[in-house]
Amino acid sequence: MAELMGRISGYDPSAAIAATIPSLQCQPSGNPLPVAKDSGQGPRQKQGESGQTVRVKTEILDHLINTTGELITNKHRLLNIGNELNSARLDEALAELAKLLRELYNGVVNVRMMPFATVSDRFPRMVRDLAKKSGKEVAFVIEGEEIELDRGILEELADPLIHIIRNSIDHGLETGKERQASGKPAEGLVRLSVSREKDRIVIVVEDDGRGMDPAKLLASAIEKGFLDPENAGELTTREALLLVCIPGFSTAREVTDVSGRGVGMDAVNSTIQSLAGSLAIETEQGRGSRIILKLPLTITIINVLLAKVAPFSVAIPVTNIVQTMELRRSLIVKTDNQEVFYVGDETIPILSLNRIFAAYSAPPESEFVSLFITEVKGRKVGLVVDSFLGQQEVFVKPLGRPVARLRGFAGGAILGDGEIVFVLDVANLL
Repeated sequence: MAELMGRISGYDPSAAIAATIPSLQCQPSGNPLPVAKDSGQGPRQKQGESGQTVRVKTEILDHLINTTGELITNKHRLLNIGNELNSARLDEALAELAKLLRELYNGVVNVRMMPFATVSDRFPRMVRDLAKKSGKEVAFVIEGEEIELDRGILEELADPLIHIIRNSIDHGLETGKERQASGKPAEGLVRLSVSREKDRIVIVVEDDGRGMDPAKLLASAIEKGFLDPENAGELTTREALLLVCIPGFSTAREVTDVSGRGVGMDAVNSTIQSLAGSLAIETEQGRGSRIILKLPLTITIINVLLAKVAPFSVAIPVTNIVQTMELRRSLIVKTDNQEVFYVGDETIPILSLNRIFAAYSAPPESEFVSLFITEVKGRKVGLVVDSFLGQQEVFVKPLGRPVARLRGFAGGAILGDGEIVFVLDVANLL
C-alpha cells in the first residue's frame, strides 16, 4: 500500500490521476441515449390508472442519473468561477441553475424509485419454509411495502434482509412449547416494517421471541478470542449487542441449515454501511429484538464532508459521521499502546488516516487535532485528518485500477476545481 500511495501522491491531479481513474471522466455530451423498444408484452397504460406509463430500460435511467451527476459537478465548477469574478448577475444565474438542477435530480431519482414490495414479495414463502423446517409457528407481517427506494439500494437489500429474518426465526423465536410455558401464544411474530424519515428510509425487523443477552454475547466473544476480558467491561449494551456483527461470531450451539455458521450479520453490517447506512440492535430479554436499518434514499449523489489527508483529499459520507471535533492534544491519553480520548464516560480510540493510508504528513504544530467520530464494526472510533475542507454534494463514481484495489475506498468524485477526491468506505477501512 505504501508504494501505491506514494505513486498517487506524486501524480499531477489534472493528468495522471485522471488517467488512473478513467471511470471518473465525464462522458461526451454527444453520446445518444439508448432507445427503449416496446417489447409487445402488454399495454403501456395500466388498468385503473388515469395517466399513461411508459416502459424505460434501466440503462436509460442510469444514463440520466450519471448525466445529472456530471451537471452537478459542473455546477460546482461554475460556482468556483463565479466566486473569482464576483459578478452579481452571474451569481443570480448560478442560483437559478442550482435550483433547476435540484428539480432535475429529484425528478430523475423519483423515476429510479421502486416500491419495497419488489424485494419483499419473496419473503412470505421463505418464512413459511423456514417455519416448517424449524418446527415453529410463525406469523409474518410486512408493513410499508409501498415505500419507494432507489433501485440500486433495493438490489443490495435482499440478501441482508434474508439473513436478518432467518436469524429472527431460528435464534429469536422460541418453540411453541417454550412460548406457552412462558405465557406467550404458541405462534411467534416476525414483523418487517418500512418507513420514511425525511431523506432516509428506516427498515425494522422485529420479533417477539426470547431476546438477546448482552452478558452472554460478551462471554462468547471472550471465549472465542474476539474480546479481551479487561476490555469487556468498557462496552456499552449497544456495543455488546453489535458483537454479533463481528465476522465469524456466533452463539449457536450447533450448526443448522437455517443459521449458526457464524456468518450473516457481519455481511449485513458491511453491506448496510457500504450503502452509507447504519445498523442498530435493540432487545429486551423475554420480549424480543429489533434490528433497525437506516438508509439514504439514493447513493449516487450524496452529501460528504471533505477533509485533507496528505497528500490528497477524501470525502466522508455525512451519514457515516457521528460527530466532528477539534480535540486538544492534551486530552489524548495512551492505554495499552492505543491512543484514546473520553467523551463523558465513553472511551474512544484514535486512529490516523495518514497512517492507515501510509501517507506522509508534516509534523503537527497545532495544539488541536481535527477528527471525526464514526462507527466501525459496532464501536465508535475517532479518525484523525489534517483538516476539514467543508461539506459538499458530490457525484460518486466507481474507481478504476489500480486504485480500486485499495481498501477503504468506496469510489471517487470530481470537485468543482477539477480535483479528484476519494470517497471513504468507513465500514471496510480498518
